[in-house]
Amino acid sequence: MSEPVIEDSYQISLQNIRHHSQHIHLGIEILFVIRGEIEVMVNQDSYTLAENDLLLINANDVHTVKGHEDNVVLLLQIPLRSIEQHYQDIHMCYFDCHSTKVDNGLYLLIDQIRQLLAEILIAYYQKQDGSELEINSLIYKLVTLLIRNFKTTHLGQNRFIEMKDERIRDILTFIEKNYRKPMSFEEIAKRQYLSLYYLSRYFKQAVGVSFSQYVKQIRLKSAVHELLYTDHNIMKVSLNNGFPNVKAFNKAFKEMYNQTPAEYRGLHKKEPLDLQEVNKISDQYTLVKSPQFLIELSKYISSKDRSDSVKEPGGSAVKINLPQEPVLVRDKPQRLLVIGQLDYALNEEVQAELKLIQEHLDFEYAYFTNLFSPTFTTVDPLLQIGGPYYKIDALFNEFRRLGLVPFISVEIEKEVESVPDYLKMLDEFLKHAVNFFGDNFVGKWHFELVFSEWKETSRTFYQEYFQTVKKRASTAKVGVHLPFSLENGLSVPVTEFLKQMSDQFDLVCFSCNPNEQVDFTDMDNSSFKGVKDYIKKSCIELKAKLSSAGLAGTPIYLTNWNTLYGNTVNLSGSFFRSALIFKDMLDVIKEISGLGFWVDTHSLEKNNMDNENIAMNGIALLYYYQIKRPAFFNLQLIAKIGLQILAEGEDFVLTKGKQGYQLAIYNNSYVNPTYSVESFFLRSLTKEKQIMISGLPSGTYQIRKYILDRNNGAFYFDWLNLNQQYLYDQEIITFLKQRAYPDLQIYEENIDSELFLQSTLTLNAIHLFEIRPLG
Repeated sequence: MSEPVIEDSYQISLQNIRHHSQHIHLGIEILFVIRGEIEVMVNQDSYTLAENDLLLINANDVHTVKGHEDNVVLLLQIPLRSIEQHYQDIHMCYFDCHSTKVDNGLYLLIDQIRQLLAEILIAYYQKQDGSELEINSLIYKLVTLLIRNFKTTHLGQNRFIEMKDERIRDILTFIEKNYRKPMSFEEIAKRQYLSLYYLSRYFKQAVGVSFSQYVKQIRLKSAVHELLYTDHNIMKVSLNNGFPNVKAFNKAFKEMYNQTPAEYRGLHKKEPLDLQEVNKISDQYTLVKSPQFLIELSKYISSKDRSDSVKEPGGSAVKINLPQEPVLVRDKPQRLLVIGQLDYALNEEVQAELKLIQEHLDFEYAYFTNLFSPTFTTVDPLLQIGGPYYKIDALFNEFRRLGLVPFISVEIEKEVESVPDYLKMLDEFLKHAVNFFGDNFVGKWHFELVFSEWKETSRTFYQEYFQTVKKRASTAKVGVHLPFSLENGLSVPVTEFLKQMSDQFDLVCFSCNPNEQVDFTDMDNSSFKGVKDYIKKSCIELKAKLSSAGLAGTPIYLTNWNTLYGNTVNLSGSFFRSALIFKDMLDVIKEISGLGFWVDTHSLEKNNMDNENIAMNGIALLYYYQIKRPAFFNLQLIAKIGLQILAEGEDFVLTKGKQGYQLAIYNNSYVNPTYSVESFFLRSLTKEKQIMISGLPSGTYQIRKYILDRNNGAFYFDWLNLNQQYLYDQEIITFLKQRAYPDLQIYEENIDSELFLQSTLTLNAIHLFEIRPLG
């Protein structure tokens, strides 16, 4: 016999409701109005629900919902079967739960229901590890509250109350509760400790019909209700109401109603209330997909519950046995300091930023565009003695003094008006540069050509550019920027371009921004999972494409890239994401030769003041007034990690370097950045991590623990707490510089082979342990 196909799982959503026609549910439904107003007709009762109101609709109650244009309603449906295994009497419960009843004395309990509904919806959209357990526990808590405080007598039970025969009353109650499931007469007899023969006579005498006939009547009555008020197909209706199959259902139905279920539905479905589209759930509603409403829902959750919920984060333990040999020895990556247009580097503030970065991070290249900007053309007669390249010479000299090598990007369509004139200017400049700076410095320069079209003229230009550079500086590197994406790969013209000139590429560059594939208005967090490993996958796929084009082993530079950040400048600040940056860096430096970081993004922001959503294609190191961003500290921490990787997992890496061992633990979370503006959404993202390292040489070690998280290394939240719109006060700037720094904890540990380390990591936090042997 087949089992009923009643839905066992809850259904929850936010909806903008225009019209839900007359229908029923086989479980409990709760309507909670977040915004606007709706009208609900339940059986013969009418309710008007405004913002903050909620109403419970019982199983099998016929109801209609009509809404005004701007309403937003939370709907939760709880199948009775999902509760039945824990509370068998749930089918006999009838709940009277309506928030607008005057002086009902239950307003505190109603508040608890609102809070539980908010927590269920938030957990549903967060989709964190263990969310289903969390949601079901909240639903059980909600149903328990309903049973203990809002339960009234089930209407269908009234006909049994006046029965004096307690045994028959118990049998009929059992049938009412279990008719949807397979049920046998033998089971009833066994429960009542009676013989089959005696029970058969006893039941028919008391009820008037046989046991099988009575059960069939109960099942058919329920089936008729389901036929009229749902769109369930005939098979589903039959199995939902205890019939073993459609054939048995059709036979029983025809015996009682002289029609098949399908015929009955066709004739009677539109009769009640004589409404157009009656008995058919209308499509006149829209699922609401906006993170903003989740933030609004958080107001129903008390601040006490918010703080309590983060005190006991879930923990996970990892045991690491030190291997005899490293699993991987990685190369030290080359890093590009992205400036933007070269003339931006003439700014005094930018030059101070370059100096600061080089003092602490020591980049290899200065990456910029627009080498021959009109800004660098010498027109002042007093400066003519310095020659036409006086300003460039001074700037490149400063680069060299800071240890930076020029990495020159040429955006062809923007910078080259006349190919012959441009190539002549390039040749003259390179000739001058070799004389002025020397072969050794110019021979380290890198050149990247950026094409928007890949035609024969582009190929000719590249060849002439390549030859011009090599003529003056044979060891300088020349390559192209590839329009590559994980979704589209490389186009046929680009692939042919690479194959035909594979011997003339010293390097290739590309950009990668997973945010271009993300819909930030979608509340479904699972859509953000695609950002995970996006950068790493892109690097691996590009390497494969280059290999097939005859360019295996060609150095690859990821000049512009980003992690999940949000679609506005404000979100980019409020969504702390150090662990995402750290993990992406760790992954890609195993695959490519170099990685770019912006000095800052001021120029980009200034050029997009009128654009609400700025395509932030780069990770910036500094903010105004040389305030360090978390990415700055990311690079400092990753520089402490050894090149020998001993063990690595999804959220940790153990390495060995000159000063001992290093363990980095990170809590990388791919959630909707909009959630980061409300602290409640971060509570379930805090993680407890325990690491046991065995096999360490015995002795005394100094443990240095660096903590980079929202409170240690991010200036944005301190700035918000100061209620400042702009940074213009020197005292505030100094305060932020001093506050925005990772925490450092130092202690000694006597280790006899094993070391136990434990950390509580908030959203996208990084904890780095340096394990230094003493003596």
